[in-house]
Amino acid sequence: MIALLLATLAFAEPETAPQAQAEPVYGTAAYRASFLTGHFSNAQQYEAWQNDAQPDVPAYEFDLYYATHARVEAPGLGEHVIYVEWRSGAADGPVSRQRLWVFREGEEQWSTGFDVFKFRDSEAFAGRADEDGAFASLTAEDLIGYPEACLVETQSPAHAGYYFTIESNDCIVTAETGDEIRLRASLRGHRHFFTYREWASTLEGELVYQFPDAPYPYSFRRLPDED
Repeated sequence: MIALLLATLAFAEPETAPQAQAEPVYGTAAYRASFLTGHFSNAQQYEAWQNDAQPDVPAYEFDLYYATHARVEAPGLGEHVIYVEWRSGAADGPVSRQRLWVFREGEEQWSTGFDVFKFRDSEAFAGRADEDGAFASLTAEDLIGYPEACLVETQSPAHAGYYFTIESNDCIVTAETGDEIRLRASLRGHRHFFTYREWASTLEGELVYQFPDAPYPYSFRRLPDED
């Protein structure tokens, strides 16, 4: 009888529910990366600029971009890696920018920001953001890294997002002309949008370029299917 009772209780006992996956902790690489992943476009900004543009004005303009920022598996680089692909004019337009953002992690997975890499063979990865294993074999030898001083550093976070900058005077890169230039960048990440601008100057402080060539940064809204 006792054996039968124990068997009945064992059968009736509910299974232990699997532990729910914890949400990324504020300030960690996983949490910060989540603000910057998804599909975005600056179409709203572009259309507003076109509607307001005057024929005899201008000193600046915005280009139309569609951006894919996808978390990818690249264990040779780090745990939190984002593949960045911007296309001009349309979601299937020509690729204009490809990067890898690799988040740094410190104690308790706290992140100070992310490093930026270019591809040595960028065409080989175009359009492959959603392809399983497409980036798995990548190593630093396949990429061109920005200098150590060019960390895109996390600044004091806003209430609902993050602010990243490259602002070290030691962030010096070699331009296509072969000249050394000092690079700067600013990126604000939010659940529903991000803004980006980049500029560079000679070592003497003369402006070389700014992206966009406008007084305001590019402003990308998260596309509806990602809300």
